[in-house]
Amino acid sequence: MKKVAAADVVIFGGGIAGLWLLNRLHKAGISALLFESGALGGGQTHKSQGIIHGGMKYALQGMMTREAEVMTDMPAHWKLCLSGKGEIDLSAVPVLSSQQYLWAPHKFTSKLTGFLASATLSSNVEALPKENYPDVFQHPRFKGEVFSLDEMVIDVPVLVRELVKANQEAVFKIEPLCEEELKLDEEGKLQSATVYMSGKAVEVTAQQFVFTAGAGNEVIIKKLKNKEVAMQRRPLHMVLVKTPFNYPLYAHCLGLGSRPRLTITTHHAKDGSTIWYLGGALSEEGVSRDSEAQIQAARDELYTLFPWLDFSTEQFSTFRIDRAEPLQKGGLKPESSFIKVVKNMIIAWPTKLALAPRLTDDIMRHLQNIKFSPHLFDARELRSWPMPPLAKPIWEDAFCKNDV
Repeated sequence: MKKVAAADVVIFGGGIAGLWLLNRLHKAGISALLFESGALGGGQTHKSQGIIHGGMKYALQGMMTREAEVMTDMPAHWKLCLSGKGEIDLSAVPVLSSQQYLWAPHKFTSKLTGFLASATLSSNVEALPKENYPDVFQHPRFKGEVFSLDEMVIDVPVLVRELVKANQEAVFKIEPLCEEELKLDEEGKLQSATVYMSGKAVEVTAQQFVFTAGAGNEVIIKKLKNKEVAMQRRPLHMVLVKTPFNYPLYAHCLGLGSRPRLTITTHHAKDGSTIWYLGGALSEEGVSRDSEAQIQAARDELYTLFPWLDFSTEQFSTFRIDRAEPLQKGGLKPESSFIKVVKNMIIAWPTKLALAPRLTDDIMRHLQNIKFSPHLFDARELRSWPMPPLAKPIWEDAFCKNDV
């Protein structure tokens, strides 16, 4: 006899997008099940630097871009949640830094200084006096300038844990989804998806199916063969540095182009060590380098930007991120979150951690527009199925692999 389960909404993908949506659905009284084949937050989410972007790093040429405008209200949205007053209570999630910094090794150009000080952005950017610079820039050899940005940095592993906590009974581990087990009817609607785990199989039905699995969305894209929805992979080569000093830094370094020359966030491993997580242009340009060459490029950059620091005993590690996103002309970075509705399916990418709430708003708005009426729920056949593990922080994988 075939085993079945049902919910109003079924979500495939346990990263920030799927987990945020799951919380919102349950809060709205809509039954939902979430399936993940790996670790929760274990794809692009746990490789995020945790920055809640407000758009400023995308406006470094002295003008507001579409990408910058989309991000403008995100910090305020997240602050409400982190204070326990927003759509999801995230008050237990640590804020690693209440602000980001923007710095240059030399004085800013007059054009950029005027732009940052303009009335449009005055509430988000503040020029700092020398005495308020982060400790690492207090050294007399630093001759640059620092602005603070209204962009907090949060603890992503704890964020994932908190999003899972209230919904554990609705989150299930499965084997990778198979295209053959997605059954479409003659109209192209998804009738059911059969999921597998440890030799067990359950056929799952829903009013709406949402795919938020990052690169895992490829399985439904191939099934649909719909020219209007396609995916691109935008690779990055990130660097971790286990530093011999404790200088917490959360900052974008201004370069010559429209993207930060270097983005640094700080995290602490379970052994108490300080980790600098390096992104920005270094990670984009480093895609063509092997790990050894990327580490050397990172060393050179750090010695150039921080000549007063001693990196002689630091440890480096690199890893690659294959950013899965909606296909863009020329393979460019998407400007905002993305959803595509095909019959009773929603294929979605937040494109950035900070945009997960915006993505969920778009999905919830779609459910309202189609006069969605909650009435399905039967998860009895899934009761014995395990919950996926939480992903380990990426720096623990890099530097604490042999720890018990």
